[in-house]
Amino acid sequence: MYAKNANELRALILKNPEDLPSSFIMDSSFAAHCYDKLTLRNLKSAFHRDADPDECSAWNISRVEWKENIEMAYVAKAATAMRHKA
Repeated sequence: MYAKNANELRALILKNPEDLPSSFIMDSSFAAHCYDKLTLRNLKSAFHRDADPDECSAWNISRVEWKENIEMAYVAKAATAMRHKA
């Protein structure tokens, strides 16, 4: 099952603590791309700025979808980092 937004992702991560957080993000999505390519710091910075118009165009997503995908990547990356600390 794939999350459609950051809230669904948070719920799936909580319900399925044995699964990797990134497994709930569709592999072909901008969120998965960001999860794979960006650090937590980069994701946090991206979330706090305006959507990148070039990325929106390249991925054929709206500015709102861009922001949602950045948030999903951040949530998954942060959850993964927390599991590695435990």
